[in-house]
Amino acid sequence: MATKSEVLLMALAVKEGLIGKESVQAGMNEQKRLAEQGQSFRLEDVIIKLGHMSADQFKSLRAPAPVAPPQPISLEDARRIPIYEIHEAIGQGGMASVFSATLRDTGEPRAVKILYREHLANKQFVDRFLREGKLLKSFDCPSIAKGYEYGRAGKDLYFMGMELIQGPSLQDMLDKDGPFDENMAIHCVTEAARSLAYMQSKGIVHRDIKPDNIMWNSDGRVMLVDLGFATPIKQDAAADEYESETCGTVQYISPEQAKGKADLDIRADIYSLGATLYHLVVGELPFSGKDSMEVMAKQVMENLSAQTLKGGKISMHMHYIIEKMMAKDRDIRYQTAQEAVEDIETVLAGAADLQFDPSRFGLAGGSDMPARISSGRLGQIKPSSNRAGRISSGRTQRVSGSHPVTRKPSNPVPKTDSGRNNPAPSQGGQKTVRLPNPRRTTGRITATADENDPGVIPEESQPQTGQVRFPSVRKRPIQ
Repeated sequence: MATKSEVLLMALAVKEGLIGKESVQAGMNEQKRLAEQGQSFRLEDVIIKLGHMSADQFKSLRAPAPVAPPQPISLEDARRIPIYEIHEAIGQGGMASVFSATLRDTGEPRAVKILYREHLANKQFVDRFLREGKLLKSFDCPSIAKGYEYGRAGKDLYFMGMELIQGPSLQDMLDKDGPFDENMAIHCVTEAARSLAYMQSKGIVHRDIKPDNIMWNSDGRVMLVDLGFATPIKQDAAADEYESETCGTVQYISPEQAKGKADLDIRADIYSLGATLYHLVVGELPFSGKDSMEVMAKQVMENLSAQTLKGGKISMHMHYIIEKMMAKDRDIRYQTAQEAVEDIETVLAGAADLQFDPSRFGLAGGSDMPARISSGRLGQIKPSSNRAGRISSGRTQRVSGSHPVTRKPSNPVPKTDSGRNNPAPSQGGQKTVRLPNPRRTTGRITATADENDPGVIPEESQPQTGQVRFPSVRKRPIQ
């Protein structure tokens, strides 16, 4: 019997035109026949033995074509852009070098991003770079890095001038201090979700949400950056020649991205934000493997580890939020970024109502930061050594395949007219809202409980924040 990874690999081979579906089926039938005779063979070996594909083809399928690493843009070349006073290089990404600068006319600070020369011959990369510049300039959201100028200087310098963010990324913070306190993590993710809600209102999906692309600015704002893979939300499966390719960072991409679907929407970003939240609080990636192919197979076909989520590492509130965001079936996830924000805030409103103080983490920000976030200590566990690899250059990897059907609950929670799930009234006349048993460990989201019943709070004692949704009923159990 073929394994899930083998099936996904063969689906990719079919999509690349290396083998026909009939030949794959013949190989699977032969593998099954041999297994019934007590002989165990990899599907790959059977396919090779039957002559349908070669070992070299399988090797090339697993690994991107070798590409020389791009040469960073030099400071001397960057200073050829006439409108900026370029100061120093501050970063190197997968597609561009970034410099700190000031605008010559006004002295305003800028981060100047310059596309690597190696990408100039690739129309796809140039188009994406210019589209990012156009999007950032058109956006007006305080939690998304603002774009200003973009264009070309001479024949070989494509650039964009952006808001200069002075602060670490969440990945930098993970590397330095280890897993986040849950309350710190949920604050960062909620702010990122607000950014996604703005992007959704503009009809844009980000496609590369991860800790590296969420930053903590010196003024205390949580900022979403790098819209290089952003694309208009598709209403159907139609797409241009390269927008159906798998883009993003494999350790965080949604199952539909891993399968190369073209009709992506904000729910793909919500999944990636859930994977980011998981990484922040657990200190490990949700899925890992020996190569990108194995990780993508797990994104499509494997459930989150029940042992990790239920083993005491995280609170039940966090368990619920992660599980909801990372449902394999996108119809079970939050359907909009704003819904995610509202649901998280509602959960927190019933769990804690403490002022978040960024100074406890050595970060900027004052008492005007969002409430309902409790303080705690960051960096109690050593950081994970797993670092994600971004698909941003060379041969773009495509993935296609099926995944198990996720069953919706047979007994759904009753819905109000607005379509949001609400707990049903209890017997005896008094309406109650039932919470999971609270965990009172420092640094986790905690619940305030009724002294007579730690699992029930009378409705009239609930904070008046609108509709109440608590994780008393999970829409999809972790297996």
